[in-house]
Amino acid sequence: MLYKVAAVLIVTLLGTASARAQSAPSKPAVSDKVADRFIGEWEGAYQTDHGPGGPVSMRFTKDSAWKATLEIISGSQTIPTRITNISVDGNTIAWTQELMGMSCKASAVLEREELKGATECEHGSMTMVMRKK
Repeated sequence: MLYKVAAVLIVTLLGTASARAQSAPSKPAVSDKVADRFIGEWEGAYQTDHGPGGPVSMRFTKDSAWKATLEIISGSQTIPTRITNISVDGNTIAWTQELMGMSCKASAVLEREELKGATECEHGSMTMVMRKK
């Protein structure tokens, strides 16, 4: 008889704990809130080690995965670029950038209201500072 009471008590407690776990609303991770600060349009300027700098703009979006577009203006031309492999770690966002036939590694750090970044390519590099639009 004592075993039956103990078994019923255990099943009841497990069922209650399971129901609480299933019904508890999930809170977004703190890191998700920081990562969401990257979402939106950013504008600023870039500097390069092999030519004049100019305006730059980026747009970050996130559905199930991160996506980005980047416009680099040199003189009156927009330099074609493609962004892939985006990752976020705290206040840092990193990506791979196809630029002028080269695969480049890039990253930017969110400091207060500015996004400060750098792109390293095989034959050159550039830095950028942008603010959210």
